[in-house]
Amino acid sequence: MSTEQLNYTVIEEVGNGVEIRQYGESTFISAEAKDSNSGFRILSDYIFGKNENDAKIAMTAPVMSRQEDTVLHMSFVLPEGYDSGNAPLPVDEAVSIHDVSPRKLAVISFSGYVTVSKIESHRLILEEKLSEHGLKPKGEMFLMRYNPPWVPPMIMRNEIAVELE
Repeated sequence: MSTEQLNYTVIEEVGNGVEIRQYGESTFISAEAKDSNSGFRILSDYIFGKNENDAKIAMTAPVMSRQEDTVLHMSFVLPEGYDSGNAPLPVDEAVSIHDVSPRKLAVISFSGYVTVSKIESHRLILEEKLSEHGLKPKGEMFLMRYNPPWVPPMIMRNEIAVELE
């Protein structure tokens, strides 16, 4: 089975595996949590039917997250055809639904398990390439994960991304 993924177009490759991508409009469900397990559980409950219509919604990729002090901000992308106007309302007030305008992201990919050291080393490469090319970040960097935890580490796809001005 294949998981629907957020569509994008690669605009430019700037070296060291860093891509500049254009993403179209999309709709996210988001929650704040203390860690990735609780954030994932809140959002997966929504797509598994804990919503006003008891509707089951397909899982998509990537799962996005950003740590800010003791709060983890996590988002799932809703499948094509959903937007904030037609997505079932959440039962859990921790879940929010919001449309995301088209945007340009700088992205660096890596495989394997996500660790603090991998995030940091790839963040530094991404920052260096943005600086070399005069690209200005807009907002904070975030993590995008594409695979469930049982996928062998050597084929796991993870990315560090940041929106560009």
